[in-house]
Amino acid sequence: MTFTAHAWRWHRWLGWLVGLQVLAWVTGGLLFAWLPFEPWVKGGDVLQRPALTLTTLPPGLDDLDPARVSAIAAVATPRGTAWRVRVAGQAQPVYRLVSGAAWVAPDVGELRAFARALAPSLGEPVAVERVERVPRRLGIVDELGGRGDVWRVRWGDELRTRIYLDGQGGEFVAIRNEAWVWYDFFWRLHIMDYGGGEDFNNTLLRVASVAAWALVAAGAWLSVMAVRRRLRRRA
Repeated sequence: MTFTAHAWRWHRWLGWLVGLQVLAWVTGGLLFAWLPFEPWVKGGDVLQRPALTLTTLPPGLDDLDPARVSAIAAVATPRGTAWRVRVAGQAQPVYRLVSGAAWVAPDVGELRAFARALAPSLGEPVAVERVERVPRRLGIVDELGGRGDVWRVRWGDELRTRIYLDGQGGEFVAIRNEAWVWYDFFWRLHIMDYGGGEDFNNTLLRVASVAAWALVAAGAWLSVMAVRRRLRRRA
């Protein structure tokens, strides 16, 4: 069997193997080019991040061993600006209000009001619910990257916007909508990372890129041979 005959066979089988992935690549590229990223996917049209009010150093931390404190951050919560303190050996952080008032976990009413302030243009949320694990969308899309124990605040707008708040302190975690889900879905197909959605240099993608190159190379060879045959016939 000649090399050209092998090229025909390789081109045919590689076409079947690579064709669907190439379609996913091209479809994803089309979506990325036309879908408004910042206003829709990132929720920039609706999200109003709260301002942090800092007047003092972290108060009331005398009961914590400084050697065990691994991180301190100022965060906006439904009860106002607070210090979130990570303590070694504790799964949940410790919160201290900057105002000096005693920390009390926010209730559903405070969470609803906080979410409404984060997205004032959307009006009143249709639901506020606490979820231990956010289910995957479209089989592979993980809206929070595996994070659990969150409050999900949902609206009934066209993009079905939802805001996630931390289950303990109520601080803002993420804003998601259907535009984000479809963007992330095709992004995972685009980089062929169906787990974390961040590894754009994984083994599967490398194999697919080599197969796509072989498909193009075989097609180029067949095109050259077709031109040669035509020139010979004319000669």
